[in-house]
Amino acid sequence: MRFEKFNPNEYVMVVKKGQVVKEGLGLSVLFNELSTSIMVVPSTAFDGEFAFDELVTSDYQSVCVQGVTTFMITDYAKAAKMLDFAYTPQVKMSDKIFDAVESLENRINNIIKAIVIREVSRKDVRAVLRISDEMAKAIQESLSSDESISKLGVSVVSVNILGITPRPETRKALEAAAREEILREQDDAIYKRRNAAIEQERIIKENEINTEIAVAEKEKEKEEKEQEMKQYVQKCELDMRMEAEEREQQMKLRAMQAELAMESERQEKEYALREMAVQKKIQIDNQDMAGKIELEKKNKEFTELSAANEKTKADIKAYAAEALVKAYNNINPAILESCAMAQMEPGALMAKAFMNIGENAEKIGSLNMTPDLLQSIVGAMNPSQCGK
Repeated sequence: MRFEKFNPNEYVMVVKKGQVVKEGLGLSVLFNELSTSIMVVPSTAFDGEFAFDELVTSDYQSVCVQGVTTFMITDYAKAAKMLDFAYTPQVKMSDKIFDAVESLENRINNIIKAIVIREVSRKDVRAVLRISDEMAKAIQESLSSDESISKLGVSVVSVNILGITPRPETRKALEAAAREEILREQDDAIYKRRNAAIEQERIIKENEINTEIAVAEKEKEKEEKEQEMKQYVQKCELDMRMEAEEREQQMKLRAMQAELAMESERQEKEYALREMAVQKKIQIDNQDMAGKIELEKKNKEFTELSAANEKTKADIKAYAAEALVKAYNNINPAILESCAMAQMEPGALMAKAFMNIGENAEKIGSLNMTPDLLQSIVGAMNPSQCGK
């Protein structure tokens, strides 16, 4: 009997009579060497290097491809069948695992070489030198789908291409061609730089001209906007003035209408008052006329009555005068004259005397009038008559 304790990164399978009776990572096993076999498979990942020379490109140039693969055993049963992982106490297990991993790495590198040859033969040397990432991706995809890798119980974790190098003479030729290309690119760059400077100067001048044009257009646009604004302001002022004038005209019209209405109302009232006054005057005139007519009627009656009375008086006076004349006709004129003179005033009598003297002047020889006589005559006269 033998007891063995394995590391945690070692997958242990205990086999009896060709059947796995116990398996797991880092097992401790007590076994009989005569009837029991033990296989120890590493569970860690391994890095494998590869370098392939004399790979021919599509333009018949040789290149060297170097890279690294990272892989690990994922199916321990398949790996144990394909490789020798049997535990033997007389041999160090680390040496056996190293030999098995080295064998596994050679098999994987052979598969990778076939993939790299296929990829390199499809492109020319210039293209091959630039496809390291594409080649690594193509290798990993091919390994993932490769049945031989699956049969080995291995899973490729990653593939990295470290370098793709041509032969020295090819490198020199490529370097010379690249150098010429670089020089040509340099010349092109100088030419382009000069053209760019000229173009830039032209662009700057065009930009200056465009800027001047834009500034002029902006100024013109500004002037047009200012003119439009002025016209708009003038239009607004004109509209406001016209609106104010219209309001003023409307106010004047309303005032005139109100004044006309008031004047019309006043005239109507005056007309009504006049009508009333005329009617009243007509009424008064009618009443006055009626009164006057009535008065005239009364005056007519009074006049007729007065005329009748006057006629009666005249008749009476005429009758009296006629009677007096009749009476006087029978009287002596000297008596009548004496009676009349008896009733006359002294002055009248003196005047009458002088008149008689004048009438009989041819009969008078001489007449003497003394002052005393005249004074007595004047003194006997009425003072009012003397003034006359």
